[in-house]
Amino acid sequence: MKKIITSFIVAATALTFSFGQNTISANPTDNWIAYMNVFDLPAAGGGYQFGSPWALADVKSTLDFASGTIILQPNFNTYQANPTDPFWVDQTTLEGNKQMEALTFVEPGAIFNGSNLTFSGNVVSSTLASGYTAQFFIKALDPANGYADALVGAKVFDLPASGFFTVNATGAELSTGLIIQYGFVISGPNANPADEAALGSVTIGAADLNVGEANALGSLTIYPNPSSDFLSISSEIAIESYKVFSTTGQLLMNESYAGSIDLTSLQNGTYFVEIMSGDLKEMRSFVKK
Repeated sequence: MKKIITSFIVAATALTFSFGQNTISANPTDNWIAYMNVFDLPAAGGGYQFGSPWALADVKSTLDFASGTIILQPNFNTYQANPTDPFWVDQTTLEGNKQMEALTFVEPGAIFNGSNLTFSGNVVSSTLASGYTAQFFIKALDPANGYADALVGAKVFDLPASGFFTVNATGAELSTGLIIQYGFVISGPNANPADEAALGSVTIGAADLNVGEANALGSLTIYPNPSSDFLSISSEIAIESYKVFSTTGQLLMNESYAGSIDLTSLQNGTYFVEIMSGDLKEMRSFVKK
């Protein structure tokens, strides 16, 4: 288990409270911070070298407020600053000599302990080269256990090549005393900045596909929430269809709307419903109990 130590940060985070539920959509205006774990390359045994807080610019994460996106790239600064150091750069091949695990995340603080948390977003584009991976996560670091993830990596998933993603953790899993984090990981070798264009990037936007267009379907509500059997939708605009996703982004339903959504085939838990009318779409979370 890797040891990841980070500072406590209490952020003013965009969130919605409903039945002990914090629903977060990826947004550059959140209080993002960064941490880098450094390993030997897998071919050299993959041994852990060190970890420390880094600046967002150094882990190569860019918050684009104008477009409402977060851009994630491979690490370049260690190569750029140390081209003749064999620790960082193989002096024979001139390739990066370390495996970098760049975490870009939010620590919302103790106000999130004990409540369900859903973190979601939308992959606008993904052009990462082979040899690099992009993931999203919820973690719960335990100060009483060397800051190990109390969720044991169960809420860490690969980002899709495009489209919607989401991850959920229950209030019981995020108990008092744990340090909650949600965010992203880019893993792969440190790279020559001359190769930046070829190595690509991942661009993340908000889960709501109508980014910047609040309340696209007017005064929309879903009820009852939680529900054990049927979910209804109230809107100023006639609803035509809906899609239901699991908390890992799996499409479970894609139906025309006929007055209610039958939930009886779903297991208990948290889901997302994408509600559509023509070109208008809105996303809501709900709980099947």
